[in-house]
Amino acid sequence: MIAKTKILAWLVVILLATNVSTILSFAYHRYTELKQESNEEMTQIPGEQRTRYFKKQLGLSPGQVDLFREVNRSYNQQARGITHELEFLRASLVDEMIRDTPDQSRLKELSVQIGEQHAQLKTITYSFYLSLKKLCNDEQKEQLAHIFRSLVSADQNIQLPQRNRGKHKGQ
Repeated sequence: MIAKTKILAWLVVILLATNVSTILSFAYHRYTELKQESNEEMTQIPGEQRTRYFKKQLGLSPGQVDLFREVNRSYNQQARGITHELEFLRASLVDEMIRDTPDQSRLKELSVQIGEQHAQLKTITYSFYLSLKKLCNDEQKEQLAHIFRSLVSADQNIQLPQRNRGKHKGQ
């Protein structure tokens, strides 16, 4: 009788442990699914898939895709050059700021150069948009506007890919 009670007690402990682990596992997986769903709301567009993304979102024809690739390639080349220059200027600005005796005129000069590079980047960005807009029909233009609005909105639901930017990645 005592042996039977011990066996039953062990079975209860094992079942209890199994139930607790099942509940914890379920809760953990549900939490990660919810987290993943919220992350999916922010659409990441990997660089090599940018063409596919725009093709799908805008419903581009094969001819439009070819034109998009040309416009996108040109934009990427220009933007990459400006981005690298901005990285260099920012690093120079920080280097000057942390010197024992920073040169105020050099700091101002670097700040102006950074502003000019930002302006140039914005100019090629709106040129990129206008070039894309030219190859779209009216319905595609509406969707393109939605994509670009999302890019500049405070919550940024869509993030276009960014190249590896070395030690400044993610700025």
